Amino acid sequence: MASVPNNPSKREFLRGAWPAFAVLLMTFVISTLITEFTFVGGAKALWVVSFRFFYLSVILLLPIFLLPRLCILLQNLGNRGKWRLVQIPADRDPRVAPLKNWVLRPLQGIGLMMLMATKLLAVLYAGSAVTASTLLPPMQFQAARFLSVTSIAFLASALLSLLWTVDDLGIRFHDRKTGEVKMIGKYLGFLLPVFFGFYGIVSLIDTHSQILAARYIVQMVIILYPPFVFLNVFHARYIRQHESLLLGCLKASPLVIIVDGDSPEPGKPS
Repeated sequence: MASVPNNPSKREFLRGAWPAFAVLLMTFVISTLITEFTFVGGAKALWVVSFRFFYLSVILLLPIFLLPRLCILLQNLGNRGKWRLVQIPADRDPRVAPLKNWVLRPLQGIGLMMLMATKLLAVLYAGSAVTASTLLPPMQFQAARFLSVTSIAFLASALLSLLWTVDDLGIRFHDRKTGEVKMIGKYLGFLLPVFFGFYGIVSLIDTHSQILAARYIVQMVIILYPPFVFLNVFHARYIRQHESLLLGCLKASPLVIIVDGDSPEPGKPS
């Protein structure tokens, strides 16, 4: 019987997601054999870590399938008055890149989730002390916390997926009157939630030292990092496969400039 060749797209996905598998493996080994690495230890870590990873991955991936509708919404908001959505083909880069998809964008997602959690905790516990038990994963199932984590993860993924999409497709705001072109959530500029999110969580915990609170932050980053790497790799693959559909939903016109009066150059206003 002839052997079936491996699926190249599957191999590409696995190569792109290997940092997530590496962190998961490290978490399994340390939590099971050494110490409570991410708030759980012993044999229990095998299923707890696996459940957290698959649960968060599913929640983060779901908004990607809403991208066509989100792009239509952005198109309705962006093509108004003097503004219009344009595409700069030279800036399009939907491929998986180590710095972008393994470092910057996962940190964006983690920081944004922590920033949203900070705001939620500030509202729920206004005037009351927020302790480590409020922040850390509970030992037993709690419906309210489960729903809040699910909502925060879903909303953060929806917002980031849309911003990453317009960034990868080279979509910009163009002022018809002045010719000015503005970026829409360039990922480097969107790193602010990382710092505000981490600092906000640390500052909320007033019953522990900042060193101990920072250790809790590191542990939560390790929990959230693998799902966000999966989100980034899957998002890059989705953009490549549905680029025409998403561009049609955005209705962005290519932007061209005339250089020296006679030579068109893509990416700048004419």
